[in-house]
Amino acid sequence: MAEPAKKRKRRKSIRRKPGLFSILAALAMFAGLGLFLLSLIQLDLLPSHILLTGAVILAVILLLYVILWFHFARKRAARFICFLLAVLMGTGLFVGSDYLKKTNEVFGNVTNLTDKIANTVSLVSLKKDDITKVSRLGGKTVGTVPEADPEGISKGLQELKAEADVTVQDYPDVLSCVQALYDGQVQAVLIPDNTRQIIHETEGFFEFQTDSNILKQTVWYTDRTKSAANDPDSVQDITSDPFTVLISGNDSYGSLNENSRSDVNMLLTIDPRTQVVLITSIPRDSYMTMSCKKDETACQPFDDKLTHTGLYGVGTTESTIEDYLGIEINYTVRVNFSSLVNLVDAMGGIDVEIPEGLEVDTFYANGTEGVKAGWNHLEGERALAFARERHAYTDGDNQRIKNQQQVMRALIDKIISPELLFRYPALMDAVSVAFETNMPADQIKSFLRYELLRRPNWQIISYAMAGDPDTQLCGTIGSYASVTVPKEEMVEAARTLILMTENGDSADKVRSYAEAHSVESAGSKSVDQQKAERAADMGETYVPETDESEDAGYAPVYEEPMYDGTDSYEDDSLEAGSNDYSDFEDDAGTFEYTYE
Repeated sequence: MAEPAKKRKRRKSIRRKPGLFSILAALAMFAGLGLFLLSLIQLDLLPSHILLTGAVILAVILLLYVILWFHFARKRAARFICFLLAVLMGTGLFVGSDYLKKTNEVFGNVTNLTDKIANTVSLVSLKKDDITKVSRLGGKTVGTVPEADPEGISKGLQELKAEADVTVQDYPDVLSCVQALYDGQVQAVLIPDNTRQIIHETEGFFEFQTDSNILKQTVWYTDRTKSAANDPDSVQDITSDPFTVLISGNDSYGSLNENSRSDVNMLLTIDPRTQVVLITSIPRDSYMTMSCKKDETACQPFDDKLTHTGLYGVGTTESTIEDYLGIEINYTVRVNFSSLVNLVDAMGGIDVEIPEGLEVDTFYANGTEGVKAGWNHLEGERALAFARERHAYTDGDNQRIKNQQQVMRALIDKIISPELLFRYPALMDAVSVAFETNMPADQIKSFLRYELLRRPNWQIISYAMAGDPDTQLCGTIGSYASVTVPKEEMVEAARTLILMTENGDSADKVRSYAEAHSVESAGSKSVDQQKAERAADMGETYVPETDESEDAGYAPVYEEPMYDGTDSYEDDSLEAGSNDYSDFEDDAGTFEYTYE
């Protein structure tokens, strides 16, 4: 018997009513939209009119979707599909808001210069003595240098004596203390860690890092003074005024709030008006007078390698370069070894292509597996080693620069790939501790907003200063060490290029000047020529490594020393196969090409 028409109509009406789960999914979708928009507002990257327009469009789209879903999706399959899509959209909005939240946290982290500076003293023994634990020092003698860091040595001894009954022998300086360790007069030394990192730069201690074990480290924190905080010299409008940024790469792992050598020193001069970016590279071993105007209590104005300025804070590195080049640096960015390792690992590794003839079995930089010809997948540590390797290549620093550029391109490829969506949270976590800058967060956001809206066609121009190898007295280590004396004409060219960029000269004009004053344009000496000249200066002869004789390398030509013995000088030679993995970023090396 047929049902009455009124009853059939009522049943159809009941079928069109949304269920509880559908209502909850719709509400969650709108809640996700609200949270997403709130995160966008907090991020403050989009102009208000664009943000408002986008919010209205998204809200209207979701509202129309719900209306169509609830009133026109009558079949069960259609309703299920609409429900599933609503769940997916709501989830996407919640995930998107979380991504935006993490991005906003990154701005806070990288611009939040801590008010504390980490200080470390290290308890070190020699590997040959087979002392691998603090407890094995019981009844033995430990050498210290109280004047090197009174507070740190005191704290370190307090912790040491709580674990082992030791006799303490004081020495006037770190070199004599370490010499006593090699002579067997003491079985361990307690020294400031920043001193430990550079002690192998003196003659007789080239293998100290690889000869030694770190048994224990004591870390404590001191207040960062106002001058040490290194306030920026901000420009008025970062989207229209030219500015210069110092990229300082520290030779350390872990936290960025610890001072260590500045092994990468790169200036980025950016002019938003002409859309020109000038990258000026300065050799790490450049010999110059240390400037302490950013923090007068941090250092003394002695002559030293540029890399050593990082031991006194990035402000000292900044002011030293400012005074040397006669320019103004507006902002600083500080990174370290862990920065690259964490970024690459967060992205799942990178892929680099190695041409025939540039294979490396083992990287000298840290002893990791090398690369073969063709494509190589590199995780964090190998990517770091690849970017830092110099000793494995005949072309030395020139090839290292090419490797660093390839790593940068590989990182960019990862960033723009769809895979990044699945790794975004891990990437943001890595970025949040990857670098430290004194550029205010609002200026970073203004510049990113300019990038998003204007989509400028940046013209990137590179210039690398170069110089001659030499041996000079370095104030930080109190002895002679190998340095690079930058060519005066290249120093002047670097200054001129920076001023040209700041003055609004076109990319073609800046590029032409850079090419006319580059190393390649004037011709460069080969590696063997440089080593031969260096050997002659040091009273030695140099036999090219291509010579298959057993005498290849440096050989003294007379026994009488060049210096009276009160100080020591440093030979930058590193025999192939020595695997001095501690020689991070060519500690005792020189810039491998010169300008005539």
